[in-house]
Amino acid sequence: MRKKTTGSGHRINRVRSIHRLAYRAIIPLALLLSVVVIPLTIGAVAPRLAPSSASFPGKRTLENPGGEIPRLAQAFAPFRERLGISRDENFLYVEGNGLPDHPMMAGITAWQQQVPIPHDFTGELRFKLPLNPEYLEEPGELTLMGPIALAVNGIPIFDALTQSGKDAYAGGELDQWGGHCGRADDYHYHIAPKHLEAMVGEGNPVAFGLDGYPIYCADPPRDKPLDECHGYFDEEGNYRYVGELKPPYVMSCFRGKADLEDRPSTRGVRPHLPPLRGAEITAFEGTLAEGFKLTYEINGKESRVDYRTLESGGIDFTFTDPDGTVRRESHERRFDKGPRPPGDARPPRPAGEKGKGKGKGGGGKGGKEEGRDPN
Repeated sequence: MRKKTTGSGHRINRVRSIHRLAYRAIIPLALLLSVVVIPLTIGAVAPRLAPSSASFPGKRTLENPGGEIPRLAQAFAPFRERLGISRDENFLYVEGNGLPDHPMMAGITAWQQQVPIPHDFTGELRFKLPLNPEYLEEPGELTLMGPIALAVNGIPIFDALTQSGKDAYAGGELDQWGGHCGRADDYHYHIAPKHLEAMVGEGNPVAFGLDGYPIYCADPPRDKPLDECHGYFDEEGNYRYVGELKPPYVMSCFRGKADLEDRPSTRGVRPHLPPLRGAEITAFEGTLAEGFKLTYEINGKESRVDYRTLESGGIDFTFTDPDGTVRRESHERRFDKGPRPPGDARPPRPAGEKGKGKGKGGGGKGGKEEGRDPN
């Protein structure tokens, strides 16, 4: 007959049983924290780095139009799988992550050592375009800091001049698609993205100014003389800007009212770097999920930058220098960083530098018109 256990031995066995039960309970709790709670916590602070459906305001979309779809919204439809496109009574809202479908950076000969990383252009950080542009008798001034237009693939377009006042295209700072990265590692165009005509169809707009007026690629047999903002009224009485490969490339001024204080800001992960003299970017490949590799040559030697986006929104970098030295850096985004100061004015041009001009033609001569094909 089995003897009954009493005293301290029984208490020890009971304590061990309690410990085993607690341990078994901790395991599913830990799994729950790792699978659900921790990702939710990260999601609460990390930017939305992958393209997704419309969330702002998210009521009237291409799938649920609530009536006739405006022409402005239709222009973005070829990229609906990568963008969030919605509207209200007055504005079209475009959300994305700031990365295009096409390759980037190849062909740049004046490199600022920046690389394209995703940015959170969703929710209240979306782009906003007027559905009914408000024509201005007195044109509005452009800005060298921040976007002045938005391509139909969701990529911002900046002024032809960089923040330092240099012609980005003529200076070799742009890739084969007319874009490069700013100081926040943000990819954007500086000329009209003519290559998008292959997606939207020739003769359709490839971008829109932040005032809501469309940007078309130049069509000399059809285009009328250009006004001071580098545009004209077509046969139907609708205003359009003209993009071409000479200054001012896209726009000289805003022909319509643009709300420059309601533009999304970019948040970089690292300090901006100086130009790397003599470097030429020869290749760029990769995906957001698997990471990117940028290859460049300097003094005949090949180097590269490998980097990957983290779930937190930070970036892991691996730099391979021309002498073979490998350096690794990790940077996290600053989520407490405020928005870019709004309404920055165009700085005065250096003495002796030609302005963009007024009147028909929209600008002075200059810039590189041959030799580099951004198409």
